[in-house]
Amino acid sequence: MKRIVCIIILLVTASTAQAQYSDHRDWNIDSLENIVLTWTPERLASAPFETKSAVGVAFSHLMFAYEHINPERSMYCARRSFAITDGLGSLYRPYLAAKFMGMTHYQKEQYDSTLFYYKIALSYLDRMAAGEAGPDKPEGYPQETIDDARSSLYGNMGNLYYSLDSLNLALDYFAKAGEIFEQHDWKSSSAVLWYNMGEISLETEDYGKARHYYEKSLNYGMAAGDSLWIATPKLGLGTVYMKQGKTTMALQYLQQADEYFSKHEDQEFTDRILTLDVMGQALKAQKRQLKSIIAAGILIILLLAAIVAILLRERRLRREKEGADAVINEAIGKLVPEHIEATLSQEEEAERLPAGKTQIVIAEDEKSILSERESDILPLIAQGLTSQQIADKLYLSLPTIKWYRRRMLMKFDARNTAEMLSKAREAGKL
Repeated sequence: MKRIVCIIILLVTASTAQAQYSDHRDWNIDSLENIVLTWTPERLASAPFETKSAVGVAFSHLMFAYEHINPERSMYCARRSFAITDGLGSLYRPYLAAKFMGMTHYQKEQYDSTLFYYKIALSYLDRMAAGEAGPDKPEGYPQETIDDARSSLYGNMGNLYYSLDSLNLALDYFAKAGEIFEQHDWKSSSAVLWYNMGEISLETEDYGKARHYYEKSLNYGMAAGDSLWIATPKLGLGTVYMKQGKTTMALQYLQQADEYFSKHEDQEFTDRILTLDVMGQALKAQKRQLKSIIAAGILIILLLAAIVAILLRERRLRREKEGADAVINEAIGKLVPEHIEATLSQEEEAERLPAGKTQIVIAEDEKSILSERESDILPLIAQGLTSQQIADKLYLSLPTIKWYRRRMLMKFDARNTAEMLSKAREAGKL
């Protein structure tokens, strides 16, 4: 990703005006060499202005022509162009040569030299912007030419500071370039600029900003009708969505980008390779997500099955408990007269028990002793809990609790709950 950021503005923004860039591949290098070789520095020193100017321009063309086939010769031509045109008082040609030398050092990662030449180039632009004229432009340089050159240089400086990890300075220079693009409505250049901003944000893992910048780049590319700068931001958006785990969205953008890159593979093979690589990562992530979803689904099914089993078991236990309660209730009904059952019901506990003996018989030596279960129940009665609440708390049936309450009433020889609790306190049972 970083490689793309570092070169893209150098190639594209420079093409926003004819003055900034022209294709030198069709130049006849031999013819240009024949022109400059006949003019040694000594001979050129005495040549007329027009000849010096033509030789300076020829060296300028040669520095571009040799850029990719003979970098050393390209740098020599850049230095000669700078020396000749600067000596003639020109401003634009020395700017172009200084920027070119800075770009060459940048490609070699010689960043101190890069900054040195970029600052020289910027000084020439400042002189042009101040209204200073050169012999090639005695009326002064057109504002659009200056803006075009300045925006290109700002883009290059943004790339430089980005490579130096000075992100704030990089963004400042990109923003300055963007202001010029907006002013002149250079849509393709704006698309490139915002794409670079997206690349920086992606590099710093600020995915929200990255997506915003890529979308702006895409909008400018669509407004310009530039197919390349529709496809390239889509590659960026696909990468962002893949990083965020939104693989379906990622694959949609990546497939759309690949439609363009696959048709122009001879020109955009690097982007095609990158797109396919990101698509591969997105597909792997999608498979992992699918496996996770399937595993989660299986886990949910097992959990639901466990819940159903627990509910069925609880239902079975409840039915068994209800059956046991019915048996106990029937047994108690046979042991306790109905009028005592009514007297000690939850709603009428305060009523006095009628005189007479019950079928519950307690030996004299047992009356002063509470069983373990009675010792559990008595404090709960003292707390004011109803028989049903005590049953729920101790996981016993309601008839069982009533049966224990009757036993304790008889042990304390009490006719109601209040009397029983009073006697229990006196006896030290509470």
